[in-house]
Amino acid sequence: MGAVCRVLERRWVVWLTVGLLSAACTQTAPPTLAIGAFEGNDEPLTQAVRQQVVQLLSRSTHLQVADRAQIRAVLQERRLRELGLTGEPEDSPAPLAPAHRLLLGRVSLVGSQVQIELSCYDVRTGTTLTGGSETLSGARQEWESLAQRVAERMHRRLTGKSLPVSFTIEPLPDEGVPPETDARDYLSSPYHASIERALQRGWMRLYPDGTFRPDEPVSGVYFQALLQRLKARLGGTPDYMPEKPDETLTCAQAVRFLAQLSANQPRASYLHPPEWARRALSPSELRAPLTRARLAALLAGLMQTVQSREASE
Repeated sequence: MGAVCRVLERRWVVWLTVGLLSAACTQTAPPTLAIGAFEGNDEPLTQAVRQQVVQLLSRSTHLQVADRAQIRAVLQERRLRELGLTGEPEDSPAPLAPAHRLLLGRVSLVGSQVQIELSCYDVRTGTTLTGGSETLSGARQEWESLAQRVAERMHRRLTGKSLPVSFTIEPLPDEGVPPETDARDYLSSPYHASIERALQRGWMRLYPDGTFRPDEPVSGVYFQALLQRLKARLGGTPDYMPEKPDETLTCAQAVRFLAQLSANQPRASYLHPPEWARRALSPSELRAPLTRARLAALLAGLMQTVQSREASE
């Protein structure tokens, strides 16, 4: 009886071990972000900013941060060990994780003002990632806060997720770095056809995690940046200027400024929205807060009207 119990116990341990290993293998490791050199005209300040950026990004559960300065020191120590100068060499040192992206920085000090620029590059192509740059400026004595804020904003650009921080998170003017896959979280939205068109035409983008987030409110800073991007295409002169970055709008307010994008469009008012807006949204929806899905519907209606008018001219 004891022998049977021991056999069953050993089998249970084997099954448990295999199960744990299988679970570990199915978990996808987060992508590696290598943090490279920072340049600047004040070396102590530049290195202090870099350290703040590394420390904040290291809190991420969506990125594996590799500090290239530390790695160079490790490689140098390994080399010294191989030469027998600092002790016995290791039989098989742990391999370093390959980086998918490289983050570089520049810190410019002009008088009492400092500007911090972060740029992220694709390691395979050496090109800057679309939506992979972030810049903040402010007083020199606020460099630590600026470094933390710009790092948190860059993290959202790369992952679409916020970091656990104690300061207020500011909205971004765009979605960040485009993803490789589409989570298609908008398929149940009544505006899914408009969303797909907005994505195909490049009017809006997915977030880095592949989501569109159809029910997310549109911030003032995002709407202003979108108007500026479409201004080059349509030639209008929208005069929207948010009082706060996180300012929200109603759909009717958005219609008024979207109508200003086209010089051929009649001016819209809150009480008399244009026909393309009435086709896109119901009267009750026009009074509702502007979400990403409703914005896509309005853009589809506006662009269809503009294209039809251009074809008839």
